[in-house]
Amino acid sequence: MFVVTPSQMRQIDHRAINEFGLPGIVLMENAAIQAANIIMSRFPLPRNLKAAVLAGSGNNGGDGLAVARHLFLSGYRVKVLVVCSRGRLPSGDAGVNLEILKKLELRHKSSDDCRNVPISERNVPKGSLDIEYISEDGDLSYAVSALSDASFIVDALFGTGLDRPVSGIYAAVINEVNRTELPVIAIDIPSGINGETGRAMGTAVRAAETVTFGYLKLGHLLFPGRDYSGRVHVVPISLPNDSAQSMNVKTFTLNDSEASQMLKLRPRDGHKGTFGRVAVIAGSTGLTGAAYLTSQAALRSGAGLVTLGIPASLNPIMEDKLTEVMTFPLEDEGTGHLTLQSLSDVSELLKGKDVLAIGPGLGKNPQVFEILWNIFGRFNISIVIDADGLNHISKDMNLLRRHRAPVIATPHPGEMSRMTGLAVEEILSRPVETASRFASDHGCIVLLKGAASVVAGPDGRIYKNTSGNSGMAKGGSGD
Repeated sequence: MFVVTPSQMRQIDHRAINEFGLPGIVLMENAAIQAANIIMSRFPLPRNLKAAVLAGSGNNGGDGLAVARHLFLSGYRVKVLVVCSRGRLPSGDAGVNLEILKKLELRHKSSDDCRNVPISERNVPKGSLDIEYISEDGDLSYAVSALSDASFIVDALFGTGLDRPVSGIYAAVINEVNRTELPVIAIDIPSGINGETGRAMGTAVRAAETVTFGYLKLGHLLFPGRDYSGRVHVVPISLPNDSAQSMNVKTFTLNDSEASQMLKLRPRDGHKGTFGRVAVIAGSTGLTGAAYLTSQAALRSGAGLVTLGIPASLNPIMEDKLTEVMTFPLEDEGTGHLTLQSLSDVSELLKGKDVLAIGPGLGKNPQVFEILWNIFGRFNISIVIDADGLNHISKDMNLLRRHRAPVIATPHPGEMSRMTGLAVEEILSRPVETASRFASDHGCIVLLKGAASVVAGPDGRIYKNTSGNSGMAKGGSGD
């Protein structure tokens, strides 16, 4: 699934309106219908349900106003809070929806509940509609009253384009929303979350569910936006099918179904040689677990043959621990760490292998760097490098460009910091940008680990992983 930035989404909308003649208000109506349908499925009538709809003055607020209309006409009791700076009422398409809502409110309040209504229809849930305007601190009591009386909240204050900290009456309203602990359905993105970075801009709405339009936004996948968004529904609004391709979008999600489509079929008459030969160079004294986990992971991923290169004095341990993985002792002069004397053994280990996984648990012995220098560029083999391997190549990043075959680097933020010189905080604040620039600069594939891991290629493609959980936050998960 494509993932877009707010800027790309604006261009997609602009193209739909100007090249295909889709009026903006039609896109807004489509968005509102989709959102209202999800809300009504989540909170079905005929229960006595009260909706508090928060609408800002922009297009996101317009979506919310249209949602309020559909909820009211479907029988919900709706309180609309138009939150805006004094004198900045919704305008444009959002203003059209406000005017419609005002007329509906006027008609509803001036009509008799049962006048001219056929008896057969009098049991149909009849909604109610009230509009309040919140523009200064003195109006906050209206918001508090409406929120305290609601069954659920619809958040349409700010959209994905928010690029400055939330303040004033907006921040006060958002804080009141979070204080209620009511279920919140956010329209497009929780208000206060940056649509590109996922950062909370001062304060932000904590939503149980989010309904977003056309495509996922980066802010839905990056933390803390991913946490604030809750369950995200991506719904169509009649955008042209090639919208993302027309903007050259190169960012995608990576979930179970998408990952499975990338796996090669395993022929029924295949044998162990059909499914690849993996060499692993890992482990040192005190870090044999890394060697064990890495070789087992290679085996479980589907490799036909896995051979672990291990410092010779540790080989008996791995002979005992491993069954299906073969071991290959590498000269360590009795130290439990690889030494330059192992280079001839490494050459023998790599003969006939398709891929090398190297780095976990190799330790800080400076001779490991010399071994890496001899492997990179000398052997025409794909390499996955991790952990101590990354720490060693941080001494000379030219190693990555030196290698002729594909290289995949799998750093966590600390390792990425050592390789780039960037502070960990900066990497965490811009993981997509960091991984993408690194992949481009060094001509390799990067898997930047984290709560929302990023896979970036030198061709500009980016995949955001959406799986995993905090139960993986333990030593050995990377291996």
